[in-house]
Amino acid sequence: MGEAGEPLCTAGTAAADLADLIGTPWGRRFCQGSGGLGDQNPRQFVTEKPPTPYRQRGISPDMSRVPELASLRAELRVAGLFEHHEGRSWLKLLVLMSGVALCLTGVALHGWLPALLLIPLASVLATAAAMLGHEGSHKSFSPSPTRNTLLTHLVFPAFAGLSALYWREKHDRLHHGHPNVEGLDPDIRPWPFASSKGDHLRGGGKLQWFQRTCQRWAFWPLTSQMAVGMRRASFIHLAAHARKHGRDRAWWFDVTSQVIHYVSWLVVPTIVFGPLPTLAVYLTMWSGVGLLLALIFAPAHMGLPIMAEQRHDWVHQLETTRNLELPRFVSFFFIGLDYQVEHHLFPKIPHKHLPRAAAITAAWCAKNGLVHLSEPYMHALKDASGFIGDAWQHDAHSPIAVRAGLVGHQLAA
Repeated sequence: MGEAGEPLCTAGTAAADLADLIGTPWGRRFCQGSGGLGDQNPRQFVTEKPPTPYRQRGISPDMSRVPELASLRAELRVAGLFEHHEGRSWLKLLVLMSGVALCLTGVALHGWLPALLLIPLASVLATAAAMLGHEGSHKSFSPSPTRNTLLTHLVFPAFAGLSALYWREKHDRLHHGHPNVEGLDPDIRPWPFASSKGDHLRGGGKLQWFQRTCQRWAFWPLTSQMAVGMRRASFIHLAAHARKHGRDRAWWFDVTSQVIHYVSWLVVPTIVFGPLPTLAVYLTMWSGVGLLLALIFAPAHMGLPIMAEQRHDWVHQLETTRNLELPRFVSFFFIGLDYQVEHHLFPKIPHKHLPRAAAITAAWCAKNGLVHLSEPYMHALKDASGFIGDAWQHDAHSPIAVRAGLVGHQLAA
């Protein structure tokens, strides 16, 4: 998955059969009838009018004829979009981290009234810095594996207190390998929420009650605790890594970097300023980072179809990911993550080149009859918010039905 560019599976007969049903009375009754696909998520089915014909929606009904991703990769490589601009990225990281330091210095020198402005600003700058660490984890920051690893540990465990080993497992392997797949993608089911009926039923009674009664209004407020939750998950993952692989070099590098984080952010400031001011600033700033991370990642995937199983071809990435249209100034702080489609297809493209990569990819998809989703940010945010409100009561969808256009309001529009 990701940049592997493996050829499409040719076993598309079932998908083609479903496609033949689109626009026929029997096909619409199948979508609506008891025991059929219509029982999964009525909000996402097109039942008032025949769905848009399969080929007109921009998806080839013959799955074996969809071009291999290698042709797009070659076009992007000829355009120079895999080339790194490492010096510029290091400078950007220096500016962002210096901005965080200046904001916290201002809080220390001038007290709590300026903190009302400076701490949220520090959260914005810290989130952008963390996204540069995300580039290091994907090896798109530098052509040097050593410097990518150095950057990842500088930003994630040392600066942000987040285990690099945990991030690679959670994000690089599970999320990028299985976007929007029920039970596999951790980014669409942040605890204590559920993104599908299956996730909901796997929870305990108290958790199910919370999801039924509180999920709609509690999701965005509780994303402020995402940073705390990921720190806890980091400790659990490091303990599991030590049991499974031993305390290897990667484990020690990760743990040492996290020690640097907690000494720098908590121990030293507590000695200087006392425990209460230190904890107040730390928790407030990183709570802001948690909310901002959710505002970056959730609209790119939530609201698109949740898959009951993995579709083992790269078009799965197109069906479960969308780009976010933003003003250029705001886009600067997303560090390329407003171009999620291209990032998922080619995670090794540096963020500087993703806008141009998006233009080339959109044109390539249109030429080859493939969907390429892009929405204004506020529309995607509204869609994500509506989705998470009642996601616990909707079944995940068959990837064949999604490919055929029988589910997924984005694909059926």
